[in-house]
Amino acid sequence: MSHPYKHLEGTPLWKVIDKGINNLVENKDLEETTSREYIVGYLCKLINEAGIKNK
Repeated sequence: MSHPYKHLEGTPLWKVIDKGINNLVENKDLEETTSREYIVGYLCKLINEAGIKNK
């Protein structure tokens, strides 16, 4: 299934955010009610729009 953030999949940012969300879900600190692709994609989009760069 396609989503509007497909172009961001596989990026280093996507991988880090996905890992972080996965850890929170496994620890039961977060419950997902939306598809993971939309959660990760939206957060990646916000970070990219803010112009935040890794150092």
